Amino acid sequence: MATIELQQVRCPNCGANISQFNRFKQTVECPYCHTVLQNPAAMAVQRNMPTPERIIPFQTQDYDFGQQLLKALIKRNYVPRDIFDYMKTDNVMKAYLPMYLFEGVYQANWNGKVTERYQDNGETKSRERFVNGMAGGNFSFYCLAYEGNDIPPELQDFARVITFNQNFTQGFDFSILGAENADYITMEANTDKNAMWQRYGSQEVHRQAEEGVKDAAGSSVHDLNWSVFPQLMNQGQLVLVPFWFIYYFYRDTQYYFMMDGLGTRHNLTAPVDQGEKDEVNKYNWSMWLSLAVLLIGLILLAAKVSIASVVAAVGGIASLATIIFYFVRRSQILKASRSFRDQAAQRFMQQQQ
Repeated sequence: MATIELQQVRCPNCGANISQFNRFKQTVECPYCHTVLQNPAAMAVQRNMPTPERIIPFQTQDYDFGQQLLKALIKRNYVPRDIFDYMKTDNVMKAYLPMYLFEGVYQANWNGKVTERYQDNGETKSRERFVNGMAGGNFSFYCLAYEGNDIPPELQDFARVITFNQNFTQGFDFSILGAENADYITMEANTDKNAMWQRYGSQEVHRQAEEGVKDAAGSSVHDLNWSVFPQLMNQGQLVLVPFWFIYYFYRDTQYYFMMDGLGTRHNLTAPVDQGEKDEVNKYNWSMWLSLAVLLIGLILLAAKVSIASVVAAVGGIASLATIIFYFVRRSQILKASRSFRDQAAQRFMQQQQ
């Protein structure tokens, strides 16, 4: 198997591998414990790793990643309004992770039951009828080819199984990693592709097949069962896939934000303003209570009880008005909070420039 040389420096403080550094700089900072290493080129150890067959170049820059973080915190409900006043960011991790590409087709045989209604001597009855069919489709996804402590566990969970637009995949080009000012972290694949297929790949195909089966069977079929027969066309090509990751702090509590290198998918943890959440939940409970009253009123109206009908009509109108009021009030609270964070984010960006 062809290999490429990967220069790695092991941090003397935390033991993490610093897989990529600028050999023209006299220092490098460990992305995990932030220890500054002097003259990293002299500490580098040459390691051989299997040559990836493909690579997906980054389609996003540091600015894009920062903007996505701000937007995610603005849009997320219950994030404290002063998040950008007390937020501190750690160093950004920009990584090419080794992943196995699995591509193929699947066929699924399914069966289930449908409920039919029919007339029997003027009486409506129901019966169960068995139905069956087939569904099929293509699948294409990546499974992470790395397990270890050199990247955050949250990033490993995020990248465990992921899909990408294949239009961005190209043949491996080492110059993408070996640029003079490159600051990518690059990991070596250390898992077996067959094991990853058995552990995660077949499960992902079954998940995609389930969606295909439900679409083919329709909503009227219940007690649905199916069996899946995948056929692999690409049995685990090694591909380097780009990811972003950062830890950030709010009032000394650590959170994280991550995004794929195309900017199509992200995940984060964020602080919660419990006071705002409790206030919104108060209106949520009031809405449900008013809805229950409205339903009781409709039932009484349907029963055509004279006095009860009048009471039900008045109560129903009042309940409907209450539901509208609480819905509007709830929306106003969340909208005002988002607007406040949006303005604070703009000030935060100006301070960073």
